[in-house]
Amino acid sequence: MTTVPKIIVRVPRQEGGSHLGQLTIGDWTIPCTVGAGGLIHASFKREGDTRTPIGVFPLRYGFFDGSALPDFPRDLAFPFVPLSDDMIWEEEGSEYNRLVFSENDERSGERLSRPRPERLFDVIIPIGFNDSVPEIGRGSAIFIHAARADMSGTAGCIGIPKERMPDLVRRLRPGMLIDIGYAQADDRERLDPETPVETVRFTGLDRGPKLIVIGAVHGNETCGPQAILRAIDDCRAGRLAIRRGEVTFLPVANMKAYRQGTREGDRNLNRDLREKTIPEDYEDRVGNHICSLLREHEVLLDLHSFRGEGEPFIFAGPLDNTGPIEPFRHATAEGAFAARLGTAVVIHGWLDVYGRFLKERERLGHASRTISEGVGTTEYMRFSGGYGVTLECGSHDDPHASEVGYTAIVNALAHLGLIDAPPPKVAAETVIQVTDIFVCEAEGDRLEGEWRTGDAIAAGQVIVRRTDGETITASKDGFIIFPNSTAKPGDGLCYFGVASSRSLSE
Repeated sequence: MTTVPKIIVRVPRQEGGSHLGQLTIGDWTIPCTVGAGGLIHASFKREGDTRTPIGVFPLRYGFFDGSALPDFPRDLAFPFVPLSDDMIWEEEGSEYNRLVFSENDERSGERLSRPRPERLFDVIIPIGFNDSVPEIGRGSAIFIHAARADMSGTAGCIGIPKERMPDLVRRLRPGMLIDIGYAQADDRERLDPETPVETVRFTGLDRGPKLIVIGAVHGNETCGPQAILRAIDDCRAGRLAIRRGEVTFLPVANMKAYRQGTREGDRNLNRDLREKTIPEDYEDRVGNHICSLLREHEVLLDLHSFRGEGEPFIFAGPLDNTGPIEPFRHATAEGAFAARLGTAVVIHGWLDVYGRFLKERERLGHASRTISEGVGTTEYMRFSGGYGVTLECGSHDDPHASEVGYTAIVNALAHLGLIDAPPPKVAAETVIQVTDIFVCEAEGDRLEGEWRTGDAIAAGQVIVRRTDGETITASKDGFIIFPNSTAKPGDGLCYFGVASSRSLSE
């Protein structure tokens, strides 16, 4: 599968700010300009502040002025449509930050076809900032367009030299993202991975539960830090006022992996998580501190993302039990928590099946592991007497994933009563219990379909085709979980689940 390249915009961090930077796609780099006021964290962006939001945002389509550019290419990979006189980008009211069509000159928005000095809007590519659920006042009409000849700062858009616009539009691809930030923000090889673990804690003046929210347990999953930093900003500004209890934010759990932009530093932090008297690697050292933090709290929300495409989902723990693997007594509270975080799919029952996966690996002659390999943040939280869930917010590169994470944080605070807000409604619609796993036994074993987690499958449908022609079919109607199309011998090809009778409405 071809990977769509990102547009990278980097501005040097200077005292007093800077509006001059560089725009890069692959090995192609050109100068660019940003807002006259420089860059600003996306959650602080406001209408009219002349600043450009930091973050990763989608590019969905573009516009061109057909009268000014009669030879504008029509064979582009990226979708462009001609501007018309009735196109307005609204900057107020109920259609805030939306394209509307109106011939009414009294509307407050930006009429896109209006002639401008230097023809700056002959080509416009809207940047998907504050547009999924627009929040009035947080900024609108953030575009890529031509820069002024003197490369002066914009009102918040990205400007590029007018003569380079034809090169840019030919490099755009459907599904492309734009990543805007300071130059040193991605200079990860120069940053010290030994940076201290940073937590931010807000304590209400009245008694209440203690919640911890964690991001970047895996370093390439950046939606968690983005959502958490936005929540921290809102807590500091009073937009989220912690009245009761306590919330601790840990934006980046695995700084080494995060600096590298990789899933792991030395190993997977979310495996065999426990305190170790003699730590052997970076994750052991970080894990000792995380375990200590988890024991101080009662509820955990751990934000993750996944490879490939798919809808967000939540991993919850087992039903109440006194068994040897994962004894638990907070299933009702955990289920109610999971159901109200804003995600439609909840999955449970993973650790028991993971134990069977390890036994199957051992039977096939692969290195032996212990069941503690399946212990991550949520399992340790339950071991410590609390409860918690993992929220898979979406695919790694989906800019909406951070919005899913932020919504979950706000819902968690409201559900637990830490903030004054209406109780969130139950969002969970599908509850799946993991019941089986299919292991890659030999080179050539493969999944029969191109599935995503949560995809339904009918009884009798082929799931796995072995290299010798043998097939494995679904024993009953169920769901595919964690499909792995690149599995090697000893890896899981996928987990299998069935509709659960577990109720999450209490």
